[in-house]
Amino acid sequence: MKGINQELKKYIEENIFPKYDRFYSHGMIHINNVIENMLMLADYYDLDCNMAYTIASYHDSGLGIDRENHEYESGKILINDQELKKHFSEEQLITMKEAIEDHRGSRKTRPRNFYGECVSDSDRDFDIKLLVKRQISTSIKHYPNYNFEEHFDNCYSYMCKRLNDNGKFNLWTNNPMLVERRDRFQKEYLNKEYAKSIYKKEWDKIKKDGTYEKIINYYEDY
Repeated sequence: MKGINQELKKYIEENIFPKYDRFYSHGMIHINNVIENMLMLADYYDLDCNMAYTIASYHDSGLGIDRENHEYESGKILINDQELKKHFSEEQLITMKEAIEDHRGSRKTRPRNFYGECVSDSDRDFDIKLLVKRQISTSIKHYPNYNFEEHFDNCYSYMCKRLNDNGKFNLWTNNPMLVERRDRFQKEYLNKEYAKSIYKKEWDKIKKDGTYEKIINYYEDY
C-alpha cells in the first residue's frame, strides 16, 4: 500500500487483524473492503493515508466486547493503544476515535469529522454479492431456525429501511465514485427478484460447503 507506514502496517496486521478471526460478516473480507474504500477516499480528498488506514482497520475491533455498542468499544481500543502514540499526535488520535465512534450506517446524524464521514461511507456494502454474504450470515446467527424465505424477508426489509427520504441509500461525502457505485447497487438491489436470486445462490452455497454450520457454531458475530 503506497504511502502507508510499514511499521504501523505490520503492527496492525499482527495485533489488530487477529481480532477478526472469529468473525464472518465482519471478518477480513469486510475489513479489507473498508480499507480499500478508505484509501481511495484518502487519495481523492488528500487525507492522511495512515490515519485512513488505521481508522478502517480498527473500526470493528470492539465487536468481541459489545456488539450493540461496538463502535465505542472500537474507539476505546484505538485511543488506548500505546503503540499508536508512536505514529500519531493526540489530536489525530481523537479525530480517529471520533470517526470510528460515528461510523455505523444506521447513524442518522452527520459524523463529527470528515474522516468519520469517509469511514461511514466506506463501511457501506455497495456490492450486492458482498452485502448478501454478510447479511444472510447475520440473519442466520440471530434466527437459526428461519428458512430461506424468512431470512430473505428479514434481510430485505432491513436494507429497505436504510433508504432515505429521497429513496436512496445515504452517503455523507457524495464522492462521485461512491455515488456511481451506490446508484448501480441500488438499481440492482431494488429489483427484488434479482436480489432474491443472489440471496438464494449464497444460501445454497453456504448450506452445501459447511459454512452454515460454522456460522452457527464457530463464528461469533451477530
